Amino acid sequence: MVMEEKIRIPNLDKAKYGPQRTLVRRAEVAGFGFWTGKDVLLEFLPAPENYGIRFSRTGSDSEPVPALLENRAEKPHQSSLTDGAVRFDMVEHVLAALAGEQIDNCLVRINGEEMPGIDGSSRPFSEAIRAVGIKEQNAPRRLRVLMSPVRLEGEWGWVEALPSEAGEISYRYELDYSRHESAPTTLQKQSFEITFYSDAEKSADHFFETEVAPARTFLTSAEAYRLLEMGLCKRVTPRDALVFGPEGPIDNTLRYPDECARHKVLDMMGDFSLGGALLVAKVRAHCTGHVQNAALLKMILEQTSII
Repeated sequence: MVMEEKIRIPNLDKAKYGPQRTLVRRAEVAGFGFWTGKDVLLEFLPAPENYGIRFSRTGSDSEPVPALLENRAEKPHQSSLTDGAVRFDMVEHVLAALAGEQIDNCLVRINGEEMPGIDGSSRPFSEAIRAVGIKEQNAPRRLRVLMSPVRLEGEWGWVEALPSEAGEISYRYELDYSRHESAPTTLQKQSFEITFYSDAEKSADHFFETEVAPARTFLTSAEAYRLLEMGLCKRVTPRDALVFGPEGPIDNTLRYPDECARHKVLDMMGDFSLGGALLVAKVRAHCTGHVQNAALLKMILEQTSII
């Protein structure tokens, strides 16, 4: 639902968000897809101003697919993109890295269908981008400024976006597994938030690199067994992603006490980047996932435009 209250954003200074950015040169990340188990090579390529983020298949004559909500494909437990001819799966961690490193223009080229999973986080992608360098361009960054609150809620939880009077951008996630049978204590209740472009901020991109990008994807042991029974994720071990048993992570250790909430914030950053511009808003979520993120973004796109 769209709430009727409307907030005026006073004197929004577009210069505050800086110029568009791309990579200095090509970067690559190799690994295997968690769902398919297939080896893949992903490349990040510099792109001109106003190009946006697009995905292409290595050696294909098909046009690159823009990373926009209109190209989102429904697939369980992940975010995917397609133009009907070619498909790209599990793009959320790649998109989160690009958003966290504030990359506006980039061609992502891959020789398979699914992005490499590596350790289930965005850190390998962020590190690859930073290793080759980031270049500022001349054009200003594109913005979507939310003017009215929007909210979705259901038995699953709720997700909302609120106008940001100070012009900052923030994402907050509240995780609660207390309703799940045999959920470990470490998964029951935790929350995390990241804010960009606040006046008090020193370096939110560095904060992303150290506090958000390394947060790994997670699931319970019961969920993992169900996926294996379906013939999925056969190559993934508990060392590749966080698998929670009754006592906590199996054969692994947490990077942060609230790593799971941090990873959900990471997912949000990737999913909401499908708006094609910086979303100037405060996004909050409680017990949601990719489907709800996409549904709320659709509502946001209906009442905003790129400036």
